[in-house]
Amino acid sequence: MLVVALNVAAAAFLWRMWPRRDEAQAAAPDDDAEVVAREPFAPSDGDFERESVPTATANELVALAPVRNSHPRRATSPALAHDLRNIATDAIEELRKATKGKITAANTTVAIDVRELGAGVAGEIAVDADQSLRPASNLKLVTTAAALVLLGPDFQFDTRFETVGECKGGVLHGDLVVRAAADPLYERGGDGDIEALLAPALDEIARADLRVITGDVVLDEATFLEPGPAPEWPSKDQWWAEFCALSGGFSANRGCVTVHVTPARIGEAASVSAFPREHGLLENFGVRTQTGVSVVVHMQALATGLLVSGTIGAKSATFSDSCAAPDPVALFGNALRGALARRGVLIQGRLRRERGVPAGTVIAHLRSPLAKYLQAINTDSTNACADQVFLATAYATSGYGTREAGARATKLALDQLGVPSQGLVQVDGSGLSRSNRVTARQMTALIEAVLTRDERSAQLYRDSMAVAGQTGTLDKRMRHTPAEGVVNAKTGFIGGTSALSGVAPTPDGRVFVFSILVNFPEFDGINKNWKDMQDAMCVRIVKDGS
Repeated sequence: MLVVALNVAAAAFLWRMWPRRDEAQAAAPDDDAEVVAREPFAPSDGDFERESVPTATANELVALAPVRNSHPRRATSPALAHDLRNIATDAIEELRKATKGKITAANTTVAIDVRELGAGVAGEIAVDADQSLRPASNLKLVTTAAALVLLGPDFQFDTRFETVGECKGGVLHGDLVVRAAADPLYERGGDGDIEALLAPALDEIARADLRVITGDVVLDEATFLEPGPAPEWPSKDQWWAEFCALSGGFSANRGCVTVHVTPARIGEAASVSAFPREHGLLENFGVRTQTGVSVVVHMQALATGLLVSGTIGAKSATFSDSCAAPDPVALFGNALRGALARRGVLIQGRLRRERGVPAGTVIAHLRSPLAKYLQAINTDSTNACADQVFLATAYATSGYGTREAGARATKLALDQLGVPSQGLVQVDGSGLSRSNRVTARQMTALIEAVLTRDERSAQLYRDSMAVAGQTGTLDKRMRHTPAEGVVNAKTGFIGGTSALSGVAPTPDGRVFVFSILVNFPEFDGINKNWKDMQDAMCVRIVKDGS
């Protein structure tokens, strides 16, 4: 009776939390939105995705068991299962005709798993639900779930500043050492400037009366991996793009340089600015102002410099976009050095990267809550933030900030949640790699387990997902349907992969967890068909309680 009561309470809590249609938030582009005026100098058509609290330690892992209920209030409608299968069959047949037989039922897998929250597997709808498939950005739900379970909902990234050497009269006769914590150091919806994010640590340094550093600013990367692309990422000619931003022990502005272009008079050079302010790259700007409002701006950050060229209409608003920095660690270091200089700290040495520097005296902390980044990951589908969280989870639980340690941490989280890990392959946190694999049943079991865990984790997890027809990568989907403002989900797209997983409450008070994973031969321009199919399924699930 206690278990049943707990499930009823959990379901009631989640229903109260659910967003209503008037809770609109800031929108973000879809995972596979067309990229306009964001080309590199060598454009290509590749695949892509688009309050202070205590710090948790590796020994403070949350160990609450997920709530289970083998007595659902109502069995899943047989008609729902029938209709979902028909929607999938119709979508494949439509694409078979549109692609002249390139897409068929024989070479395409549409995996579906739908279950009622708190009902276990009773009444579960499963179609190819145990097939291990590419999840694309749906893997971000796995990454964030593992972080919430292993680190706890109140975890904070903690980048420590230590002095090594004698500090007397405002002069440090030695080095300032900064310890890596894999913080994305990113402000969702910001302009790319990280000065305000660094301010709390800089204030602490000022209170320590540190005005001169005779030695170096040392970035201790500890055991974090050397920044670089994961296996089976998009081709090298796409690494300039924001969705391919690299990750490591340090990062700034999620490993990207953000550029702002403001038109001038017709025929004159437009004003171009880049953030973080000191990004460490040689600037080569050349954007001309022309008549009209059109914007065609090319940008690319390479080791040789930051290149920005193109045209912008004189009547256009300021154009802003980001591209991946060649090295997120160097980006952080240069931004930090510039911020220290603006605070009046004289650095006589250089910026240096090391591993395993002996402990010094802690004088400042740069802390960022995990909760701050969850919407950037699951609503906006920001790849580098997900990859940073993946590495941070690995480091906090094992002492190694590598992809291999991240995969082990995820399996540990699944074990704690009671979710089988067979069929799961994880090589990054974002889902950008084509090597990643997961099953639809794992996705629904994972989502359900987090949502029936502790209330804070459940709310953060649900709130991190996009809202149908309103926010993030779902802002233009399921509009003017019963699913608008009701369904919370994570999208996913890379070539040959389309996915949608999340939660759908029904008008009669039930809550369904669903996962729809589609793997198909790569064929340009057909993801809209799969999105329409997924949306139709969500609408049908919501209608099941009408």
